[in-house]
Amino acid sequence: MEKIELIVFDIDGVITDGSMIIDSEGHEQKQINLKDVDAIFELHRRGYKIAAITGEDTDIVDYFEKRFPWEYFYRGSKTKKDAMLQIEEGTGISREHICYVGDGKYDVEPLTFAGLGVCPRNAIDKAKAAAKMILQNDGGKGCIWELLTILEEYNDEFSSHNYFYKRLQEHTDIFKTLATDRAVTDAVTAIGDKLIELFKNGNRLFTCGNGGSAADAQHIATEFVSRFYKERPGLNAEALSVNTSTITAIGNDYSFERIFARQLEAKAKSGDMLIGISTSGTSKDVVEALRYAKGNGIITVLLTGNNEDPMINTYAEYIIRVPSRITPRIQEAHIFIGHVIAEYVEWRMFG
Repeated sequence: MEKIELIVFDIDGVITDGSMIIDSEGHEQKQINLKDVDAIFELHRRGYKIAAITGEDTDIVDYFEKRFPWEYFYRGSKTKKDAMLQIEEGTGISREHICYVGDGKYDVEPLTFAGLGVCPRNAIDKAKAAAKMILQNDGGKGCIWELLTILEEYNDEFSSHNYFYKRLQEHTDIFKTLATDRAVTDAVTAIGDKLIELFKNGNRLFTCGNGGSAADAQHIATEFVSRFYKERPGLNAEALSVNTSTITAIGNDYSFERIFARQLEAKAKSGDMLIGISTSGTSKDVVEALRYAKGNGIITVLLTGNNEDPMINTYAEYIIRVPSRITPRIQEAHIFIGHVIAEYVEWRMFG
């Protein structure tokens, strides 16, 4: 996460509130918040370089161009990314150190281009999707003063807020990568379709994992037994036990690696499904359960992290890899994926 040195503003809908007042003579008026005016000057006083890019080219734009100490000011610009490239080259400040603030359709590209894309709370949906942060305030309603506080904390690597932003950035990067990974979306829907088929045939879903993934396994199984949005029959799903009695009994009589496999021997039959959850993909008890399942006609699914071990393919028919090696971020994605599969099944089965 790089420090921000330059802030580039859209004007209408960011510095102004996006509304327009027309007087009896047809003259346009815009409304701005004095806190936002003060914030722009305060950002400049604190050493930030500031610039503006607006798609408008009216008399009111003349006012904004003269009102503030801009490093660069672009007017009538509909291709704002080109202006961003010129600013980057002219200032020598790379995009990683640039914050862009915008709210509309012409802001989507620069929001993505900048190291930190920010939009007001009332930005259009496409701008919100492109931004890394959505402010609590609307455009022209104090959002720039809010941004001032955020940037100071964002740039202070020793602040607790900076620590939070870094973790949030890790999380966001993973989910944005998942959004474009066709293999993941194909696997999620394929697993969902298999589950629908097996539930209709009277088969069962089992889940398993250890450590934090044990809780994830219980959570995901319960979503099938309970519900998401619809009143509907409970679906036959169970998280394999990790209670102390089960672990010690099976571990002492056989081995701890067989904790889940032994439970499958007792409960599962051909045509059931096992979803094993292992952030590393190498948890011995999960691997052993998947091997047993595959050898006995049970459909096998593995939720894991950024693991390229080719051996995984020998015991898992479906593999969903979260693009990270950071355990808590992987677990967050596993819960999301489990939720999506459960919701998909509910949607397809019960309308």
